[in-house]
Amino acid sequence: MEIKECMFSEVEPFLEDLFSQQHQEHFLTNIEESEEQISFGSWEKEQLIGGIVGKRHYQTLHVSLLGVQPAYRNTGTGSRLLKTMEEYAFTHGVDTITLTTKKYQALDFYLKNGYRIFGELENVPMKGTIKYYLVKRRNEWN
Repeated sequence: MEIKECMFSEVEPFLEDLFSQQHQEHFLTNIEESEEQISFGSWEKEQLIGGIVGKRHYQTLHVSLLGVQPAYRNTGTGSRLLKTMEEYAFTHGVDTITLTTKKYQALDFYLKNGYRIFGELENVPMKGTIKYYLVKRRNEWN
């Protein structure tokens, strides 16, 4: 056996096929995988001032990016973007939304918006900070 570095494009299809086979064996059915990227932007006079990106996979959505230009923070823009993503998720059968944030980012913002911490790792992604893992379930949505 030899292990060597290779291109993502060489390994990814192979691994996707393995996981697809595993999924079929586990669920004893060929459930079509429902996965899609979702994004919303907030615009002020045709200028993008904030955005949110998520990935829906079956009944789960993971918010991977959410940001607002500094001049528009504390105006409700981030909360409106998050609420829009939640409404999208609700209408598309999502039961769970997850996201991560770091100690120096927006933990209080997410807590204020009804997310709760289910895990944390110290010194991730670098020494001196904490990475928080947050969740919001369908029954917790307003």
